[in-house]
Amino acid sequence: MYNRQRNPGGFRSETSEAYGRYPPSGFAGEEEDDPNSKDARLKGRISMLKEVSISIGDEIRDQNQFLGTMGQDMEGMGDRLGATIKRFHKMWVRQGCGPFFYLTLFAIGVVVFLYIYLKMR
Repeated sequence: MYNRQRNPGGFRSETSEAYGRYPPSGFAGEEEDDPNSKDARLKGRISMLKEVSISIGDEIRDQNQFLGTMGQDMEGMGDRLGATIKRFHKMWVRQGCGPFFYLTLFAIGVVVFLYIYLKMR
């Protein structure tokens, strides 16, 4: 049904069957163009690649800026967390270990409950 023989160039033989003809080069009709149109097409492709590379550079700069602000936010969060732990430590030293023990027991209970809940789901 289909011509399965291959020519020495690696492409199928040119036939008018199901898939049509394969051009000898990667671009259809390129061999008929004059050098000026090839240059214009090449310049167009180069400018397109230049625009894409500029867009990629802009995206990288934006992502780096985003990561920088995210790092600053994380540092601020670490400072707040450290202050909260210091307050818990002061509370534990002042009131003994009772409230801290109950708080720890409650946190462990929540973690166990969530673990069981997520496993049963």
